[in-house]
Amino acid sequence: EIKAICDAHNAILIGDAAESLSATYKGAQTGTFGKYNAISFNGNKIITTSGGGMLLSDDDDAIKKARFWSTQSRDPAPWYQHSEVGYNYRMSNIVAGIGRGQLLHLEDHVAKKVAIYNTYKEAFKDVKEITMNPYLEYTKPNFWLSCILLEKDCKVTPEDIRLELEKYNIESRPIWNPMHNQPIFKDCDYIKVEEESVSMDIFNRGLCLPSDIKNTKEDMDLIISVVKGMF
Repeated sequence: EIKAICDAHNAILIGDAAESLSATYKGAQTGTFGKYNAISFNGNKIITTSGGGMLLSDDDDAIKKARFWSTQSRDPAPWYQHSEVGYNYRMSNIVAGIGRGQLLHLEDHVAKKVAIYNTYKEAFKDVKEITMNPYLEYTKPNFWLSCILLEKDCKVTPEDIRLELEKYNIESRPIWNPMHNQPIFKDCDYIKVEEESVSMDIFNRGLCLPSDIKNTKEDMDLIISVVKGMF
């Protein structure tokens, strides 16, 4: 739907698929809808090289240009010569090797993430104030992160739960603070349909739960018992 709008107005679509490696929408892999697309290999992603990421595009010339910029924009000369501003963004061979090794385990990681999500969903099914992050029936998420959303009239807040988990040395985090709510963008316009934007509503009512594939059954049991204990 977004691509159709971009095409109609001759706008370039850049796909932020940072966390969604292996996820699909109507059978198509995320990171393939935009003219340019980005995937993150940061330390907390579904596979990781400890940092960095990947740029995807079907535009060969654009990829060549991005690679040129990422390697300090060095001109083809026997000395160091730069006709354009460049950056030192390239991934080292060692880091890339780690990523290639991790790719072999992508589906295994996804399976563990699915199990974590389903464990939470089953555990909270009788807590009417909690819903898990939803997904459409024609999508296949990678379940990178399991999040809960509290009902609007819930007396317990996400911050209440976060602080209670913290007492047990369990880290959880609010769902991302929207860009328009960041201090640096406080004077910028943004578009909303309702009185409160969807992103602010989710930020105010949502919480990211521990979703690491190293979570043990004991870890999950403790997390769930603490959360359910709030209700």
